[in-house]
Amino acid sequence: MRASHVLYADPIIFADPFAASLVSYPWQRALKNPILHRIIFGVFMRPLLPIQGQVLARARFTEERLMTAIAQGVKQIVVIGAGLDTFCLRHPELAEQVQVYEIDHSASQQFKKRRLIKNGLGIPANLEFISANLERENLAHALRQSNYNPDQPSFFYWLGVTVYLTREAIFQTLESVAEIAGNGSELVFDYAGAVNEIPKEEQANIRLLRFYTERFGEPIIDNQFKPLEFTQQVSSLGFKLMENMSPDEQNQCYFLNRADRLRPVSGSYFAHFRLEK
Repeated sequence: MRASHVLYADPIIFADPFAASLVSYPWQRALKNPILHRIIFGVFMRPLLPIQGQVLARARFTEERLMTAIAQGVKQIVVIGAGLDTFCLRHPELAEQVQVYEIDHSASQQFKKRRLIKNGLGIPANLEFISANLERENLAHALRQSNYNPDQPSFFYWLGVTVYLTREAIFQTLESVAEIAGNGSELVFDYAGAVNEIPKEEQANIRLLRFYTERFGEPIIDNQFKPLEFTQQVSSLGFKLMENMSPDEQNQCYFLNRADRLRPVSGSYFAHFRLEK
């Protein structure tokens, strides 16, 4: 979705010129052939258009806050559930300024390494992979096995993951961040609000999203988070809420006056917290 956007959309919400290099060969063919791209994204994947909007908007939201944190002196970045994140590739000018720690399942990391090497991109010198299954393993423990320095403020981001985790696993990870992160560290993540608070006319999109994720073996877990209550619970762990961007606010920031119908996902929020121990 990031690759499709940077190749064909105008205006660009989030530019990721390396996305097409990291996807599998069949997807590369589909992306680079305008006719195939139009059929796949314009017909078969059209119902998933809101998901593309969320993927792009949450990346833009996160990186804007991350770059501010780096300008203020943050030198460590922790990407939880990193997947095919490309921050290091897109910002080689920061290679000597920040250290990036990507935490994900070993299989996902091995796939990414193969794609990086096959495309001649190499593994950035300031990137360290940390293998962990956060449904079973403690984030703080995983970071302690790396070169991560818990005494320094860090920027954590955790995108597109919480909807697949149980409530218990989500709070275990948040508690681990609070435990391992230095004072003043920041955290950005996205989460889904309660379905019954989404307008009825938009609930069909949520049902469609669940249908697709179940077919791909990663079913969404309905945690029924109420934004005010949830952010208060997170704050009780030692975090201070900086922002909690609603779908309406996302629309105002990133989606106005677009001809391609990209839009936010109903009920999806972007949260930004600072740790104050």
